[in-house]
Amino acid sequence: EKILVPLLRSPNSDLNMTLALALVSVLLVQYYGIKNLGFFTYLSKFVRIKGGPIQMFLGLIEVISEFAKVLSFSFRLFGNVFAGEVLLFTMFSLVPYIAPIPFIGLEFFVGFIQALVFSLLTAVFIKVALSHAH
Repeated sequence: EKILVPLLRSPNSDLNMTLALALVSVLLVQYYGIKNLGFFTYLSKFVRIKGGPIQMFLGLIEVISEFAKVLSFSFRLFGNVFAGEVLLFTMFSLVPYIAPIPFIGLEFFVGFIQALVFSLLTAVFIKVALSHAH
């Protein structure tokens, strides 16, 4: 039985890697928010007792959004990189020499864009975490 193992494979085509990157990113956002605003001031973004049930519900939505950031980050990066690998594998299987060359360039471009989007979203989330609540 022959097993095909790719020689060069992107680490981000594994969901574990993208999940780890997302967790580090979101934990750093929390760290900088707590460091800048203080623990209780930052916690008041999530636990809203004053203002009635609507404010408590909004606090719950904030907690859910923090978990959604992790899932969104990891699945966005994983999906785009894995789809690119499938595209390249398909092109190399169909026409192995000339046809895959433009797709390799496209995947370099997509990888650059994904790194840019990931870092920009992290920077925006840090900026939001550093701002005081209104």
